[in-house]
Amino acid sequence: MLLFQEQILRVATEIAGLSWAQADHLRRGMSKFQPQEMSRIRQAFIQGCRRPAPEGPAFSPKQAETLWEQVAAFSGYGFNQGHATAYAQVSYRLAYLKAHWPAELLCARLATHGGFHHQAIYLAEAMRLGIEVRPPHVNHSRAAFTLSPDKILWMGLRQVRDLRRAAIKTIITARRQQPFADLRDLLARVDLQPREVTHLIQCGALDGLGNSRAELLAELAGMGQTGSALQLALPFDRPVVPPVPPETLAQRLAWERFVLGLPVSVQPLEAVADQLPQAVPLMRLPELAGQPVAVAGYRLPGWTGGQGFYLSDGQTFVLARRAGSLKAPPPWQPVVVQGRRLNDAFGTTWLQVAQVTKLEV
Repeated sequence: MLLFQEQILRVATEIAGLSWAQADHLRRGMSKFQPQEMSRIRQAFIQGCRRPAPEGPAFSPKQAETLWEQVAAFSGYGFNQGHATAYAQVSYRLAYLKAHWPAELLCARLATHGGFHHQAIYLAEAMRLGIEVRPPHVNHSRAAFTLSPDKILWMGLRQVRDLRRAAIKTIITARRQQPFADLRDLLARVDLQPREVTHLIQCGALDGLGNSRAELLAELAGMGQTGSALQLALPFDRPVVPPVPPETLAQRLAWERFVLGLPVSVQPLEAVADQLPQAVPLMRLPELAGQPVAVAGYRLPGWTGGQGFYLSDGQTFVLARRAGSLKAPPPWQPVVVQGRRLNDAFGTTWLQVAQVTKLEV
């Protein structure tokens, strides 16, 4: 069994009798060879394997061809031993951290913009593991993602669209003296531009400081849209805000996607709950492997590392692969997907998509 690139070199030089230059060329990967070059090195490899003893191994034509196929399949895709060892060590450490401290690991990854996947994939994994994720908040969040002592993952204020770094610093400094009590208290202590205040309200950064985001926006509008935010917060001449209906889930979804880049406090399926047909939860797919099913979900943004896309229902997510020319839905689009859960010999499982029906928010 070939595990490391060094073994390719040894097979090529010690068994096939190739030069070190030819062996290294082979190690780099046959996918880069031109047809004529491939034919030459293949012929040299097989002839070398068939050299009579004691100069060679005296392989039969079938044995030589079988060894060539094994080398050809591996070359260019394996790691050298040092590289493989380093990756194995990193993989083991990360697996250990995820098994024992999943919330801390995901927080660190999100806070440093690290990892292979889109931010939405790591947040979906956090929710799958039962970790509570909340949008930025003026009384709880720092600039980047943070994990509170009660294991709540708070999105950072840096995620809020158009919010200046100076404003973030001032918010964090001001709340150390005393948490913000309401909208006017925030505006009295932090010099914010009207657009910054609007985006903070829309994304949920003032949740709990008013009855709803819609009511806070109405209160802000009643203060007037001229002058600085500090001037807006002066205590005299406070307008009386009539009762305002709370924002809809669809409005909250749109606000968070615009301000934060992705929804956090509401998931797309919640906004179309009245349209959902009877569907199988994604977590039940292993029980129904190979059977035709209908599931509801939405596509997560980002690359899977291969074919397909990630489909989530807010509880878990799966790899989905399209059939033929079927187009993938846009990110965050609620859909009903018909298909089957399949798997291959390597243990990879996926939802083979046969049909996609969009649901309008």
